[in-house]
Amino acid sequence: MKVEVVAELAQGFEGCVQQTKLMVKAAAMAGADAAKFQLIFADELSTPDYEHYKLFKTLEMADSDWMEVKHLCDELNVDLIFDVVGETGLSLAQEMGIKTIKLHATDINNDAFLTKIADSDIGRVMLGAGGAFSNEIEHALKILECKEVVLFHGFQGYPTAIGENQISRIRFWGEMYCAQPNVRLGFSDHIDPNSISSISVPAFAVGQGALILEKHLTLGACMELEDFESAMNPDQFKVFVNSIRDLEKSYGTTSQESDFGMSRNEAQYRVNIRRDVVASRDIEAGTIIDVADVVLKRTSANHSYKSIKDVCGKTAKTKIESNKPISSNEVS
Repeated sequence: MKVEVVAELAQGFEGCVQQTKLMVKAAAMAGADAAKFQLIFADELSTPDYEHYKLFKTLEMADSDWMEVKHLCDELNVDLIFDVVGETGLSLAQEMGIKTIKLHATDINNDAFLTKIADSDIGRVMLGAGGAFSNEIEHALKILECKEVVLFHGFQGYPTAIGENQISRIRFWGEMYCAQPNVRLGFSDHIDPNSISSISVPAFAVGQGALILEKHLTLGACMELEDFESAMNPDQFKVFVNSIRDLEKSYGTTSQESDFGMSRNEAQYRVNIRRDVVASRDIEAGTIIDVADVVLKRTSANHSYKSIKDVCGKTAKTKIESNKPISSNEVS
């Protein structure tokens, strides 16, 4: 099992290419598989009279700056993912060779834009579905049926309260939508980064079927960059990623063999825990041994039977005294 961990860097880059690169480096050093930024063009996100329009303008970066970021991601072996909100961002993502884009839940019923994405060269779409109704999800998946789609559960609550994560929905969505071979599940995590639940809840989400985890990463909470309320610092993020990697290892593999493909250590454990077959009473020579004649006990014997079924039905060659381990040279 492979769990993809996406460092959600959102708007924390603040329109500064150097800060953007620093965030990419933090994501890579913390072990993230991908770094995701919101690709902002103010005029396709809001009208000039909107209260945050000026903020959005400060988040714009030149295409050449984003190409520098892409080159750094390639060097660090980290995928670059963009949140796109319009055709300008979609076009730039295609020009840059971006493989995956993320759509905010607000666009789940934006049919015109969804159709543009379906017709694009983008291979994978991370579809935010926090706050979405089932008919909206079904409709969006129909439009995007030619793409690999990761349906993301979760919403930003600054941070999101534990009881509002509704992890059960992931399994429910799996039953509803994952019969379609192009659909996978993800969890967009906005839990208090200083809570142990910021690790355990995403791990639980994996257990319910999410194989892509998105978690906010910031350079430092005291800097109060965008979305810092639910963002881990790089050291915390590295602990989180290591925990997820341990989860992957613990999943292991199971085969169709009778031992389910148990490890060498588990096989040795099986040997170590087996007790010896011991006579529960005196067994006279010539007796056909029955289940009532034997019990399992720990002994100092080295070559006695370990399984009662291997002894039952055999004939005692000589008298076997009560409480004596039974070995193969004593039965036939």
